[in-house]
Amino acid sequence: MNIQGLIERYEKFKASKKKMTSVDLVLKDLRNLDEPEPLPFKLKDVVRRIRGFDPSTQTRWLNDILKELGDDYGSMKYREGYEQGKFEGAWVGNQLKDADKIRQELNKVRVQQCVADWIEYCKARKITLAHALYHSEEAKNKSVYRWLFEESGSQEKFARAWLDSYTIEEEKKYKITLLNRNDGDLYLVNQNADLANKYGHFSPVVLLFTKGTNFSEKCYKLTKKEVVSHDFGWVFDCPGIKIEEVTD
Repeated sequence: MNIQGLIERYEKFKASKKKMTSVDLVLKDLRNLDEPEPLPFKLKDVVRRIRGFDPSTQTRWLNDILKELGDDYGSMKYREGYEQGKFEGAWVGNQLKDADKIRQELNKVRVQQCVADWIEYCKARKITLAHALYHSEEAKNKSVYRWLFEESGSQEKFARAWLDSYTIEEEKKYKITLLNRNDGDLYLVNQNADLANKYGHFSPVVLLFTKGTNFSEKCYKLTKKEVVSHDFGWVFDCPGIKIEEVTD
């Protein structure tokens, strides 16, 4: 019941000269004020009826309904669609950016730590790519030179790492112990492993067996490439050697 309906109701009471003795009746009318009148049909009945039409009739009905609703309804739906499109477009854009970053990360060249050290050493001193590539024998770690000129495709990989960045290739590291029952065990160490951290420059790998315990933990962690390239490869086939895989 709306306001006009309520006025008309009470005008009838006035015209009939009847006394309005029931407050409950007035309260009931006020509670019902402005409540929408129940629809003579249900939405599901309308939908079911439209679905019963052939496709062309369905289209005509829907177009007529939208036309009756007017331009305001169309504009509202357009704005909703536009805002939703902007939101979804921004989301897709961000997803594409993230995907591109992941792709770039996955496509980065993987190089050994010694190669990465040589690249950063050269860049810090304004050494050119060409010089770093063709004069890699100047690197303190001779593994860089051997890798560049003994492995196929390594020079192209070095150039890509220089220009487009890189990731460090994780190499397995080992602690190698020569078991000696009489005089105590001997450990294969790189006695120069700490010098780069201490003095900020490369130092050649120097391997030796020692009982000494005054080396840092880093000195005991050796890659297979370091061991083999310095003529200690025999330890991997020697029954008197204990080899443990270790982590950094």
